[in-house]
Amino acid sequence: MKSFTALVLCAAATSAFGCASRSPEIELTSSDFDLNPLVGEWRGSYTNPAAGRSGTIAFTLRAGESSASGNVIMIPNSVHDSLAVDAALARSVLKISFIRKQGRQVAGNLDPFRDPECACQVTTAFEGAFTDANTIEGSFTTVPIQAGANVTGGKWKVTRVKRL
Repeated sequence: MKSFTALVLCAAATSAFGCASRSPEIELTSSDFDLNPLVGEWRGSYTNPAAGRSGTIAFTLRAGESSASGNVIMIPNSVHDSLAVDAALARSVLKISFIRKQGRQVAGNLDPFRDPECACQVTTAFEGAFTDANTIEGSFTTVPIQAGANVTGGKWKVTRVKRL
């Protein structure tokens, strides 16, 4: 059983690092025209208790650019769960597609993705606020496109690890 757990964790780690080289573009807007507070490398995590998942968040914004790159990596809580194997094998890297900043508030969306829980497409919207100059935290809601599937959500938090 330990070797199975190690295999799943290794595959998940490999997918996280292997996909880090791909940089999807994130559209950025700001009502106050100041994206400077978002400049830097950001890393953090999220939890979705209802779906039994957690994962990592990473995005980068360089000064003078109006787009950024970033990913969310979905990792189920239980390595014995079949979702863990699916996540590791399918390299469940979700792309952040849009971030909007207004004052200390941020909001955005992930590209639609296939949720292994409902076996259907879902959309995820997130919102949050700067708690200090280097930390943003908030909540998100994941809504299935298919009628009858459960809406879930959770909390997220990122910290600037490097100012660019």
